[in-house]
Amino acid sequence: MNFKKILLVISFLILVLLLGFALYFVFFKTNDPGLVNDNTNYNGGVIPGTNQQGPNIVNQNTNSNQGLGWQDIFTDKISDVANGGLTKVTKLSTGSVGGLDLTDKGLKYYDETKQQFFRVNAQGEPELITDKKFFQVKNVLWAPNDDKAILEYPDGMNVLYNFRTGKQVTLPAELEKFSFSPSGQEITAAWIGSQAEDNWLVVANDDGSGLSLVEPLGDQVADVQVGFSPDGQVAALYRKSYDLQRQEVFPIGLHGENLRSFVVQGSGFESTWSPEGNSLLYSVYSETTDYLPNLWVTGGKTSALGDLKVSLNLATWPDKCSFGGENSLYCAVPQGLPRGVGLYPEIADTYTDNFYYIDLNTGTKTLLASPVGESGGYAAYNLQVSADGSVLYFTDQNTGSLQSIRLK
Repeated sequence: MNFKKILLVISFLILVLLLGFALYFVFFKTNDPGLVNDNTNYNGGVIPGTNQQGPNIVNQNTNSNQGLGWQDIFTDKISDVANGGLTKVTKLSTGSVGGLDLTDKGLKYYDETKQQFFRVNAQGEPELITDKKFFQVKNVLWAPNDDKAILEYPDGMNVLYNFRTGKQVTLPAELEKFSFSPSGQEITAAWIGSQAEDNWLVVANDDGSGLSLVEPLGDQVADVQVGFSPDGQVAALYRKSYDLQRQEVFPIGLHGENLRSFVVQGSGFESTWSPEGNSLLYSVYSETTDYLPNLWVTGGKTSALGDLKVSLNLATWPDKCSFGGENSLYCAVPQGLPRGVGLYPEIADTYTDNFYYIDLNTGTKTLLASPVGESGGYAAYNLQVSADGSVLYFTDQNTGSLQSIRLK
């Protein structure tokens, strides 16, 4: 009899525990797809030129398949202007665009459907640069201070086209990875020959004349980031594995200068300079960051390149960021990236982004917006900020279309 009573008591206790767990699961346990988890703290630091500490890394443990699927319930909460929450997105093109860039002549791009070039006017509306059509342009590189661009075609043909004069010049088909000098009068590029020993970093006038060899590239072309520094002294950056968790970055000058290299804490080095070149923004991944990309900023002037490296603790890449000046940065940060995505960045294209603003003077990181459009969230790239700072433009990875959100 006592044995039966004991069994009844045990059974009753088990039942109470199960009921308690069920109540907790239903009423108290949450998994909000909009939460930002800042518990992962990679090494913060001092932003160059200040005594402020950098923020913690954004580690959003959300499910990209959920994205912003709940925005339809809160349509009245979608703001016309970015204020840190759900923000309305305006579509500016129906088809895919390429070559989106903010130059001295305004924001310009190539509409792949209409096969024409446009600029965004003062009213924020697209207008034709020229009636001429350009068929199947693959890549576009705009000169910084003139209405001219290098157009690359799928068959390997390269053309320098001046939209002001209508004049065009054919450049050698062997040239790839173009970059204009700060003056716009010279270009640097990778010359890709039929064999590895024929691969060189070259410099030339913008029409291809006066071409000269700068540095042999051999079989290391994939590890060379061609691009003039804003001070015009660096033509490219070469990354080389230092050990399993570090890379050494070598600046390549135009005249064989012995420029100082620097070491970064991770692999997969990618970078971009601030407009005046005071800072170099770069991303790397490592075991410390679960092989997620992590943004860093360091000195950008040739004499101080690589000095005072500071982690911004944002899990994204430089090509998903845009400087709004020397001391401000706008970034699209994917939500819920899985471990190891730094090795396979294309995976991030399936994850929706939040937009952040970073004040590089103080290290303050502010959530600007969770962009919401007709189909939900966005995977954004090629961000560009209008000259007056009132509009953020970006390209949608899924449709290739040009989009914008109001910042003020």
